[in-house]
Amino acid sequence: MDGSIERAYKRTCFQGRGTIARWLDRVFFALLGGVCLHIVSRNLVLSGLLALGLLVFLILWDRKRWNKYRRQLYQSAATALKREAWVSAASARIQQEGGEILFPTPDRETLMGHCLRLGPGSTLHCFGVPKEDLIAQATAFGCTLVFHPWEEGPAPTRDQVLERLRRDAPMRDTRLWRQLLHLPGNRYLLTGCGLLILSMLLRRALYWRLLGSLCLAIGAFRRSFRLVTET
Repeated sequence: MDGSIERAYKRTCFQGRGTIARWLDRVFFALLGGVCLHIVSRNLVLSGLLALGLLVFLILWDRKRWNKYRRQLYQSAATALKREAWVSAASARIQQEGGEILFPTPDRETLMGHCLRLGPGSTLHCFGVPKEDLIAQATAFGCTLVFHPWEEGPAPTRDQVLERLRRDAPMRDTRLWRQLLHLPGNRYLLTGCGLLILSMLLRRALYWRLLGSLCLAIGAFRRSFRLVTET
C-alpha cells in the first residue's frame, strides 16, 4: 500500500488524527502518567521509567489497532470484489435468459413502474434477501419477481485488492479551512485564537489579548445569534 494511501486510512482508523497528532497524544499521556507518579512518589527515576513505559505501550497499542484495521480493510475489499465478480457473472446469465435486472432493490413505487413498463408476464430479478411485499406487488401486476441470495465469485489477487483500496481511499477535504472561514463567526474565533497565541510572543501582550478577547466575543455572539435564529 502506498504511503499516502496508508496515511489516509490511518486517519480514518484513528478518528481523523494524523501522524503528528497521534505522536502528540502519546507523548502527552506518557508525560501525564509520569507527572502523576512524581507527584505521589517524588521519585524522578520511577516517573521517567513510567513515562517511557507508557509511551512504548501506546505505540504498541496503536500498532496493534492499525494492524487489525488493515486486516479488516483487506477482508472487506476482497469480499466486495468477490461479490462484484459474482454479480457480473449472474447478471450476464440472467440477461442471456431474457430477464430484467433491478439493482439495487427498488421500493414499491419504483417496482410498480417497472411492472407497468415491461407489462404482464415479465420476469424481474433482484439480489439479496427476498421481500414478500415486493413479490406480492409484482404478482399483482402479472410479473414474477425473483430474488437471488448473495454469493461470492473467485478470490481476487493481491494487486486487485490493493487497487480497490487505492481507489476507495478517503482523501482529505482541502476545502475544510475555506468552509470554516466562511461560517458566520468562525473568522472572528480563529482570529481571536491567533491573537491570543501571538500575545505570548509579542511585546505589549495586554493589547493583543484585549483584541483577541474582543474577536472571540464577537465570534461567539455571531455563532450564538445564528443558532438562535435557526431554531
